[in-house]
Amino acid sequence: MNMVWDRFVSTRIRELGYDIGTRTLAVVFSDGTKHFHSPVPYDLYATVHHAKFPERLYWQMINGKVPQVAEA
Repeated sequence: MNMVWDRFVSTRIRELGYDIGTRTLAVVFSDGTKHFHSPVPYDLYATVHHAKFPERLYWQMINGKVPQVAEA
């Protein structure tokens, strides 16, 4: 996996990571929990990353709708 990380996304999401090869999105929350979802299209990752309220988009568009492949 070759993940690219974006840090300090918002107060609740500390980091977002995306792997183009596996289309995997990693979300690291401020409490340290990590969720990995796949397959996530690049456009959806970019939408969440550039959103004014990324947490809201994560909960509305990804969590529960895109399979979670791992949690740490």
